[in-house]
Amino acid sequence: MKILADNIEEIVIRQLRNYWPDVDEKTIAAALPQALQMIEDNYRGMPNRRLWDGEEVVFSPYMSVQWMNFLYRLSHVLYLSGGGTAADQVYYLNKIMHANDWFYAVDLPVHFHCEHPLGSVLGRASYGDHLFIYQGTTVGGNRSHGKLSYPVLGDNVILFANATVLGDTKIGSNVVISSGTYLLGEEIPDNCIVFGKSPDITIKRKSEDEIKSYTEHIWGWKQR
Repeated sequence: MKILADNIEEIVIRQLRNYWPDVDEKTIAAALPQALQMIEDNYRGMPNRRLWDGEEVVFSPYMSVQWMNFLYRLSHVLYLSGGGTAADQVYYLNKIMHANDWFYAVDLPVHFHCEHPLGSVLGRASYGDHLFIYQGTTVGGNRSHGKLSYPVLGDNVILFANATVLGDTKIGSNVVISSGTYLLGEEIPDNCIVFGKSPDITIKRKSEDEIKSYTEHIWGWKQR
C-alpha cells in the first residue's frame, strides 16, 4: 500500500492528544497494522485512481473520506481487541473531526465507501458488502411494542442523501435507496430502486445489471 504520509502513528497520536492527555500509545500502535490492512482490503481494485492506482492502494490521511474510514476501522479493531478507552477515544475523534457517528461496535463491511458523509449515523444493523452512503444517512434501531429491532441490509446497497432505514427493515441486494427515503419495518426486494416514506413507498424493479450500473463507477464490477 502506498501511504502518502511519513508516520500514520504520529498523526493519530497527535490528533488524539489535542483532546485527551491519557492516550494509550502502545495499544493504538499495536492496532494500526490490522486497521491499515482493512483499508487495503477495502480499496483494492476500485476504479478511483485516488484510491487505487492500478497496482496498489493509495492511502492519504489528507483525504477526509479515507481518514474517517480509517478511524472507524481503528476504533473497531481496538474494540474487538479489548482496547477500552482507546477505542472510545478514536471513535470520539472521528465524530469530532467528521461530524459522523459510526460506532466502533458496529461491523461495517469489507467494502465500504462514502461521499460527503457529514451527519451520517450508522448504528446497529447487519450490513452486507459493498455499502455506499451519502450525507445525512441514518441506519438504526426502533422500539415497537417493547421490542427493539434493527435493519438488515444486503450486498451492493447505496443510500443517497438523507435516506433513513430503521427498525425491522430488510433490504435485499443491489438496491438504490433514493434521497430523502424513510423506511421503517419494510421488506425491500433485490434489484430495485426505492423512494418515498413508510408506509407510502414506491419500489421500481430492475435487473441486477441495471442496478450495478449505478455503482459501476464506485466498485468497478467489470474489473473484478
